[in-house]
Amino acid sequence: MALSTSSSCQPQERSNPIRQLARRALAIALPRALYITHGPRSSRCVCVTFDDGPHPELTPRLLDVLAKEEIKAVFFVVGQRAEKHPEIVRRIEAEGHVVGHHSNSHPDPVYTSTLGMHREVRAASRVLREILGHPVRLYRPPHGKLRPADLPLIWSLQQTIVLWNVDPKDFAQPSAVHLADWFASRPLRGGDLILLHDSSPHALVALPTIAAGVRRAGLHFGSLEQWTRWLPMGPR
Repeated sequence: MALSTSSSCQPQERSNPIRQLARRALAIALPRALYITHGPRSSRCVCVTFDDGPHPELTPRLLDVLAKEEIKAVFFVVGQRAEKHPEIVRRIEAEGHVVGHHSNSHPDPVYTSTLGMHREVRAASRVLREILGHPVRLYRPPHGKLRPADLPLIWSLQQTIVLWNVDPKDFAQPSAVHLADWFASRPLRGGDLILLHDSSPHALVALPTIAAGVRRAGLHFGSLEQWTRWLPMGPR
């Protein structure tokens, strides 16, 4: 069911200008197979991703909505939560979605050393390999924060670093209506990589309205894999 819109003010977005500049520079300099913040602008598709799951109640409901809307997504699961709910992780993949990881315990990067984050990546990768029976190659760092020293260690584990360029902060929105409003006021473009959370109820309620807006704009939902195959000299 479509949501009616509201004129209420949205939460203020905060960003670190230096970190945003560094992200843009890395996205330009590196191939998407190593580091990706968005897909090619010449694309007519967007990619939706979900962080912080699996949630025992919300993730299965979200999977039902995704199936109804015929959307394939990427789920960046937390290793310790995946260990508690392996059947949900297997369902995610069985229904055609892609599983990535979001570290093992989702530590605060400010208080975690580079070697500590390396251990987190290895632990989450090990957990998901045991659950799914194959390696998982997509990694989203907690809070999207990385230090220069983190990069070679993560790549040594054959991980693609996946960030985003569209963040409605769904977890902080007062309601699903406010989340739908956020998207209505900021039309998506081809290549957009959307960050949502399956640990928050707003995304699954607002998703049909968001999907309708994507399709009205002449866009469709695509896979992250097709973008990471683009050569670095291709259109960005």
